[in-house]
Amino acid sequence: MLPAALIPAQVAAALEVFEAGALRRAFAALLGAALLLGAWTQAGTVGYVVPRGALPGPVAAKYRPPWTGYHWLTSSRVRVRHGDVVMAKTFPARQIPAYGPYTVAPGYPDFFLPDEGERVAAVRQYFAPGTARAERLGILRRYGVRWVVAYPGDGGLRAGDPALRRTSVGPRGQVLYEVVG
Repeated sequence: MLPAALIPAQVAAALEVFEAGALRRAFAALLGAALLLGAWTQAGTVGYVVPRGALPGPVAAKYRPPWTGYHWLTSSRVRVRHGDVVMAKTFPARQIPAYGPYTVAPGYPDFFLPDEGERVAAVRQYFAPGTARAERLGILRRYGVRWVVAYPGDGGLRAGDPALRRTSVGPRGQVLYEVVG
């Protein structure tokens, strides 16, 4: 969304500078340079809307492939459904709700969630290295967790635990486990 918000603002500022006239040439030059610098730093994000092959050489050199997101959680093969509860650490918890599932703790502060502190502590405790298996299972039950998303080494129940069934692996190595026990 950043390019969609900033590019129109930059174009509007450029039009104002163009219409400002001779009295403000110094300010216009400074603002113009800032706008060019801003456009150049954002050039890599043009790849979100234009294929790399269609970009001019210098812009193509700054190309960044679009972020793959968490759509792999809700593919027809995996079937994490709207409203399912997912146990995930902070960054995934910020992204996963955009695809329909809920997370145990919100990825961002949620002042309207009365038990937010308890939920954040529960996620921290679930992934903590010294947490007993029974306590982890209790956290999953307490919040009705149906899925766990974690990188290998994040902590939580071990990969071969009978309470989890490995379902899918995301593009960056995150593993989706279904809670089965």
